[in-house]
Amino acid sequence: MTINASIEFDKAKDKYDAAETQSEKLAALQEMRSTAPTHKASEKLRAEISGKIAKLKKEMEKQKIQAKKSSGHSINIKKEGDGQITILGLPNSGKSYLLKELTGVDVEIAPYPFTTSKPEVGMLDYKGAKIQLVEVPAIIKDASKGKANGTKLLSLARNSDATIITYANEEEKEIVVKELKNSGIVVNRKKPEISIKHSQYKGITISGKQFLKMSLKEFSSVLKSLGIHSASVLLKEDTTLEKLSEVLDDTIEYRNCLFLKKGEYHEKEKLKEDIFLLLEKIIIYTKRPGHDPDYKDPLVLKNGSTITEVAEVVHKDIAKHLKYARVWGSSKFEGQRVSKDYKLKTEDVVEIS
Repeated sequence: MTINASIEFDKAKDKYDAAETQSEKLAALQEMRSTAPTHKASEKLRAEISGKIAKLKKEMEKQKIQAKKSSGHSINIKKEGDGQITILGLPNSGKSYLLKELTGVDVEIAPYPFTTSKPEVGMLDYKGAKIQLVEVPAIIKDASKGKANGTKLLSLARNSDATIITYANEEEKEIVVKELKNSGIVVNRKKPEISIKHSQYKGITISGKQFLKMSLKEFSSVLKSLGIHSASVLLKEDTTLEKLSEVLDDTIEYRNCLFLKKGEYHEKEKLKEDIFLLLEKIIIYTKRPGHDPDYKDPLVLKNGSTITEVAEVVHKDIAKHLKYARVWGSSKFEGQRVSKDYKLKTEDVVEIS
């Protein structure tokens, strides 16, 4: 007896067949279950889908536990400076050349593959900010499955603040992106703006329902299938099953990434700026009244930092009694007096009196 599946079900099945990550598979299975026929002839199909969902969730939970247990066996480079950025690429993609060019560190550069056998570290100076660059030994296809020590090497990217991918051609570029994705690292994309917080009250309340790209029943069903029966949900963007499954997968990390094709790098100072921008931070120079700014040892703070946050870094007592400061750079005029809530821009000069 045929099940007479809908077009929506067939599309969901195609998504499942093409899925590369567990989160994508889970989202596709949940979509298959919600679009599967409900007549008696399809009972076996729905049961099989539910069984796959349950099995996949168990596997994902098991992997989370194993990841925690094995975290001590991953390669770790102690973070130093104002941010750590890993350099990834296939053999002979220009990683060592880039590290040496930007930091001056003495690394071996040779035309044969796998020249770098261990992580190499150098410090990049950008207008006083210190950025730690870590060259990761070459990764290859299926590195995320453990090939060529790949899982340990990719853990360096997971522990860093951002990454650079060097490549000789588009195929190499896609291989590295895919291996990162398969190891739970998504590049150049932010986590979906979907907030799910457990609530003390029964039921699921949703704010921003206009962003739902599925029925309320389907949305609630997915949450309940994952053991979430009481929650407060806030949606700020279009919400699909794929995005919902992604948000619920706490093993996924999001990293800014700069792609650099071998032999086609930017002008050096522009390249340094592009690398610094990966960290989403700003450089702030400070000065004392009657003195010149300290350009050698700036403060490096997150984007959107205020005068108050600068004062807190300088000294907590200063921050406690702070009323105003003077700013050169982003202010309307040089040395303008601004409030403690003033949001600073990179390379501003701040005088706190």
